Amino acid sequence: MQPEVANALAEAANLLLVGMVVVFLFLSMLIGAITLIAWVIKLIPDESLNSIENQGKLTNSTLPNNQGVSPKIVAAISAAIFQHRQSH
Repeated sequence: MQPEVANALAEAANLLLVGMVVVFLFLSMLIGAITLIAWVIKLIPDESLNSIENQGKLTNSTLPNNQGVSPKIVAAISAAIFQHRQSH
């Protein structure tokens, strides 16, 4: 019975080693692929991102005034928010 147990333990250790090597190689390749993709993205700028960043830099003075919201509604909402903050 001893040789069977020794063979089973040797096979288990072999499977453990092979499994750990496979997982290590897979994770290393995954990290390498992600790093490569990030490097390529830095080299090739995306024009759509630039337009989104420029839209975020707009100030209130550059936005058009005809947004479809009446100044009376804005005043009512502002007054309601002010009252809510005062009561809480």
